Amino acid sequence: MKLREVIIRNFRNLVDVCIPIDNTTILVGENNTGKTAFLDALTQALPKTGYTRNNPFDEYDYHMAKKEDSPRTSSGIVIETWFREDRSDEWPEAIIQSLTEIIQTDPVRNLNSIGLRLTSRYDKDAGQFVAIREFLNTKGEPLGGKAAHPAIVTRFLEYVRLFYLSALRDSESEFSPKSQFWGRILRDLKIDDVKRKKLADELNKLNESLLTADPRLDKVRTSLERIQTVLPSGGKTTIQPLPLQPWDLMVKSQVVMRGKNAEVDFPLSRHGQGIQSLAVLFLFQAYVEVLLKPTFHADTEAILSLEEPEAHLHPQAIRALTATINDIAAQKIVSAHSPYVLQNVPITSIRLFRRIGNVTVVHYVKRSFSAKIPKVQGLIDYCKSNSSKYDYHETEELLTVRGSIDDKEYRKILPFYSTDKTAQASLKQLKEESQLYLSDDDITDLDTYAKRVRGEVFFARAWLLCEGQTEYLLLSYFAELLGTPLDRFGISIIDFQNNGSPAAFVALARNFNLPWLLVCDHDTAGLGYVESVKKLGVSPAEAADLLRPLAKKDDDLESFLVASGFLPELVTLLTSKGVTIAKKPGDSGYEAEVAGHLRNRKTEAGTDLIKQLRNAKANKSRVPSFFAKAIQDIIQKAT
Repeated sequence: MKLREVIIRNFRNLVDVCIPIDNTTILVGENNTGKTAFLDALTQALPKTGYTRNNPFDEYDYHMAKKEDSPRTSSGIVIETWFREDRSDEWPEAIIQSLTEIIQTDPVRNLNSIGLRLTSRYDKDAGQFVAIREFLNTKGEPLGGKAAHPAIVTRFLEYVRLFYLSALRDSESEFSPKSQFWGRILRDLKIDDVKRKKLADELNKLNESLLTADPRLDKVRTSLERIQTVLPSGGKTTIQPLPLQPWDLMVKSQVVMRGKNAEVDFPLSRHGQGIQSLAVLFLFQAYVEVLLKPTFHADTEAILSLEEPEAHLHPQAIRALTATINDIAAQKIVSAHSPYVLQNVPITSIRLFRRIGNVTVVHYVKRSFSAKIPKVQGLIDYCKSNSSKYDYHETEELLTVRGSIDDKEYRKILPFYSTDKTAQASLKQLKEESQLYLSDDDITDLDTYAKRVRGEVFFARAWLLCEGQTEYLLLSYFAELLGTPLDRFGISIIDFQNNGSPAAFVALARNFNLPWLLVCDHDTAGLGYVESVKKLGVSPAEAADLLRPLAKKDDDLESFLVASGFLPELVTLLTSKGVTIAKKPGDSGYEAEVAGHLRNRKTEAGTDLIKQLRNAKANKSRVPSFFAKAIQDIIQKAT
């Protein structure tokens, strides 16, 4: 069984979030946005033990927004975990038979699901906080009868095992006899009686050899045996350098590693933090492969919730580790702060946590869009005729579209509700939301583009899109001259011409609800970029605010720089490179000729211009108003 959706309400800053879960799901976002809270909520919802009457939450787990709020006045914590089939008859018969009381089957899609809800709120009559676990039907209503018996929770949790590895992975505790993985592996080791007796005899001989290796040891033993003269017990005192039982010896075992080109083995605890952290992670993998299924059921699924796997690792190691994580035989929910992690995961696996005030909002690339729409035969027939894109669930009265609704489709659906204003409003909103849809080709391209521009863009608060590398360099420098370096405000500059299409990045920004602004030339290519973005459903007001071609028609960057007071510096650059300018200053076409020469050495011109301005100790007065306004506006959107 795979976890496919988590719904959380009023747990810390997670007031109302609904997050789809993939086989590997990556949680990203700034610090203190709720990633750890999400993993903690999962730990409470899917404990290792079954039914308990104890409330698993403390007072600070209940969301409190105002000073007068308290856990007792809270509407209560709700955590729902939904396990669903991805295809019909996916779950093995053993699970169906064991959990038949709680399995719900969608009669239309013929897919099984199990929903488990954990709620906790203050009960005035009982005078205490009360936590309840209950299984749900497809409408989210509690199941009764046998499905409400506490024992079914314990039985269910035998098939779902959640393991949590925090960012502070301590190899000494994780490789101790009492640890969750190492200790259980050691305790489960099975040695047959014949081999165990042989090993015990060999250990006894080795002990005797060690005791006779230095006569002083026997003197120590003789002295300790005087205990018998004070408290006679009829026993015998000896020294045991090694445990006499094989199982006792294994409990004291430790992992040793040898460095590259080294000749000495060192205990794991004497290696660097990066090696220790990796060892704990791969220990989990070994536990899943060696012990999980034999200990529980053949169909038991492991879920690994992991914080910051990149801790203490260098970039190349992080990228290699990310690929390895995908191979771990478990469902993975990983929180990360490294752009190198995101370079090797699909964009559709990313969940972006953003905090607005004291509430967290989670964004992701949606593969479908749904809305509650009343059932009418016309809509049902339309969806059946267009089943590759549209789906209508009659029981739930839920319309789902896998793609963007175009004007033609919208005009066909809307007449079904000519007198229903509420349904019309819902359809309009669904149409607008569906414009965020990214096709499979779009996602493939964006996965490639995101790797090129580094995963850091997903940690940004806003994106400033520009055409090429020269604009990238100039925008960074101009922001510095204005005293507002963009890194300080969490803004990433993306030069889309070298990394993909502007429309693809704008679509991605809208999916993640990231503020964005685009600057480009006012030439044919630049206007083409603007039109490609407008087709995404950007409103006229948004286009006027967010799409910024240079003010003058037919203007490109080179002409703009020449006309913006940088002519002396640019001429100096050209003459230093041996370029002959035929026209003279003041001649008609002189500036156009200079701009023409610059187009042949675009990036070089930008780099040299910045160098000259730095040497001249330029100030913010040299920043063109066009770029100054773009920088100021994107900062305002980011903050």
